[in-house]
Amino acid sequence: MDFFISHAGRDRAWAEWVAWHLADAGYTVELDTWDWAAGDNFVTKMAAALDGAKRVVGLFSPAYFEPQRYTTDEWASAFVHDEQQRPRLLPLVVEECEPPQLLRPLIAQKLFGLDEDQARKALLDAARGPQRPDGRPEFPPSAQARGQEAGSRPRVPGHPPAVWNVPGRNSDFTGRDGVLVPLRERLLSGKNTQVLHGIGGVGKTQLAIEYAHGFAAGYDLVWWIDSERTGLISEQFAALAVAAGLVGTNTDHTAAELAVRKYFRENSRWLLVFDNAEDPDAVRPWLSGAAGHVLITSRNPAWNEIGTRTEVQEFQRQESIALLRSRQPGLADAEADRLADELGDLPLALAQAGGTLAETGLSVPEYLRLLASRTNDVLNEKPPSSYPTSLAAAVRVSMERLAADEPAAVALLQVCAMFAPEPIPTGWLSKPEALPDELAEVAGDPLAFGKLVARIGRIGLARVGNATIRLHRLVRSVIRDQPSVEQRDALHTSTEALLGEVTPGSPDDPVAWPEWARLLPHLVEVDPATTDNERLRSLACDAALYLLRRGDVTSAMPFVRRLYERWRERIGPDDIYTLTAANEVAHSHYQLGEIHQAYVLIEETLPRWRANFGDDHIGTLRSMSDLSVILRKLGEYTAACEMLEAAWEKHRRLRGEDDPETLRMQLNLATVLARSLKELRSRQLNETVFEKLRQVLGDDHPETLRAMSSLASSLARTGEAFRAHELSKAAWDKRLKVLGEEHPAILDSMANSAFVLEGLGDFEESYRLRREVWQRQQRMLGKNHPDTLVAGTSYCGALISVHRPAQARPLLADLYKRQREIFGHDHPDVLRTYCLLAVALYKVGKVAHARHVADRAVAGYRRRFGEGSQRVSRIEEDLKPILNAKSRPSKRR
Repeated sequence: MDFFISHAGRDRAWAEWVAWHLADAGYTVELDTWDWAAGDNFVTKMAAALDGAKRVVGLFSPAYFEPQRYTTDEWASAFVHDEQQRPRLLPLVVEECEPPQLLRPLIAQKLFGLDEDQARKALLDAARGPQRPDGRPEFPPSAQARGQEAGSRPRVPGHPPAVWNVPGRNSDFTGRDGVLVPLRERLLSGKNTQVLHGIGGVGKTQLAIEYAHGFAAGYDLVWWIDSERTGLISEQFAALAVAAGLVGTNTDHTAAELAVRKYFRENSRWLLVFDNAEDPDAVRPWLSGAAGHVLITSRNPAWNEIGTRTEVQEFQRQESIALLRSRQPGLADAEADRLADELGDLPLALAQAGGTLAETGLSVPEYLRLLASRTNDVLNEKPPSSYPTSLAAAVRVSMERLAADEPAAVALLQVCAMFAPEPIPTGWLSKPEALPDELAEVAGDPLAFGKLVARIGRIGLARVGNATIRLHRLVRSVIRDQPSVEQRDALHTSTEALLGEVTPGSPDDPVAWPEWARLLPHLVEVDPATTDNERLRSLACDAALYLLRRGDVTSAMPFVRRLYERWRERIGPDDIYTLTAANEVAHSHYQLGEIHQAYVLIEETLPRWRANFGDDHIGTLRSMSDLSVILRKLGEYTAACEMLEAAWEKHRRLRGEDDPETLRMQLNLATVLARSLKELRSRQLNETVFEKLRQVLGDDHPETLRAMSSLASSLARTGEAFRAHELSKAAWDKRLKVLGEEHPAILDSMANSAFVLEGLGDFEESYRLRREVWQRQQRMLGKNHPDTLVAGTSYCGALISVHRPAQARPLLADLYKRQREIFGHDHPDVLRTYCLLAVALYKVGKVAHARHVADRAVAGYRRRFGEGSQRVSRIEEDLKPILNAKSRPSKRR
């Protein structure tokens, strides 16, 4: 192959023009849009093309050098010379741009700005390379002759057709290949009418202008029609008829329209753009019998019967950054990213911000402070010339029009503006008793309410679809600023009432988690820490529990701590919601590895539960259960067992044996009993609770799977290694399916599986799992989390089992030091690490040191559990070879 064409998607018209003329001149050419089929592996095809091409044509433009593109890999690969020391990269400039420093010394042939004959000659001269003519050059043929020879060849990009009225190209236009390229492909495939729809400010018109300019070479006529005022469409078609020479200047509109329709039926190389068309019925008559291409931009999504719709979304983050930098070249990555995030990647807002920064010299932090405190003022700044009006002005005008036609729609938008800028299920909003008067009557009629929602979608102030409404954050801010303080307070109260009626389901149930995920940002937005709505307080406590059940403690802690601190001040430390929030704060401390903080808070909270609600209240029993789990982590196994047993018995009596919370307490009790070396009773409880949880919650519920994993450990401890292996594997597989790879419960299953494999004698696989658990714990929880340290100790035990004590020894010494700083000398986890350190020392021949460490470890166990206890006896038996060692053992590696 002679040439591979490397190009940005936005420059497809140039790529096709270059490829066509190279092929017409006898060269073999590969172009992705011509030669690669749907389903091909893009990376593989690109690598093969780069390897197989003698030369690579690079079409230089601003888009070509955007850092996120594959084009960077393409030109970098072609930058080397071939075997004859000739450059492989053939640079052709198709738009004014600044190449990277490495490419600037190259002589790049400019194609844009030339007429077609000049551009074709420049292309072929560059392809052939420098050479002298054999004789006198021939006189060039006429333009008419060239056109006859060319047949269906594309016209040179950058030269609009004679009949043309498209607005000027935006010099700061960036990105959007993901819309422009598929749009071009659909039009060429016969889907002649395309609709770009989306909310205001998202850049629909800019996309249409860019398409018209970028692919002008494919058309003989391109006409832009401002369609917002439908009564003026006919007049613009009459102007088209005159511009195209179809009628004279004094022809009446009817004759002009007939001439245009005839032209459209008989010709296909034309493009019509209906910009800002809101009424499909006003456009439909002009499309009858059309053989060319039609592009429609609209805020209204209801164009299904007319053309193929594409919803224009906000920019991708890299596109936002590129636009900001086009106006502020020195903007740092972090500042551009932060600004784009605050502006919600909305193109109009980004263009306004870039212009304001450039004009005023404001820093990004100063701009963002103004945006937060004076949203309307900032968004009302003069827009860039490529946009007709500012974002704030556009929103205000739309709201004024809506107020005149549909006051209830304005009320609905104002309510939505009190929610977070995330999808709001319309079912949440159809509660008449919680809505303003002007909206309540409509909300009680599902048909009328549905029409109201659709009306909002048609004017482009919100995205409507999938039974949801979503306001862009900046549009939402402008709408929020319009009502008075008293009106905003009333709207906030309505929003609290609406959210208080939402019933997402149990926070323990993964089936309900998608609904909780949908609810949470709106709950955070209304700030339940300040509410007087008791339903909302209850919902907020359950939301904190949902986050903890999902394993997202980093989000749960700030959320629930704010609830606890504010409620403690506003409604008192003894209120039921304050105490419930305190339990979840303690729960969060526990999951974060802050065991002592969790203990202090629960120890303070439990007496308040008892004093205010009694020993048998569900909240009191839950607090007892939480405290027992913390005591277990602190190594106080006896106290944990006694407290949890008491809580479990009371809960069984009050709620029954099959209540999910009763079963959770039973499962926790089985775990504590195992730590207390009461393996047989632990196994019995595990067997019972596993079967009951399967019946009550189902086979795939997280609590059922926790019980399955716990039972596998019990079976392994009591000698049923093969059954334990089956259960641990099944629990791991199901947890992956239900909870996902990153949930902390997955690490628990991996550790259990490693423990079971040790019982089966598969030390190598156990070692592999222990290593992965420890590495992932460090990444997810941090190096000093108690669970990470325990995982590290288990990993060291696995290292010793696979005869690598020298590797385990320094790690154990470090783990011992870290654990001791958290729990002191005599905590069971600390002592276990110290015992393994003795074993590692013994295995590497440090007998005296090993014996000294073993003696101290046994003394620690005696202090902790008492002389002659079962645990002390076991440790003495395990360390007996070291305690009795008198001679240096042989090293085993």
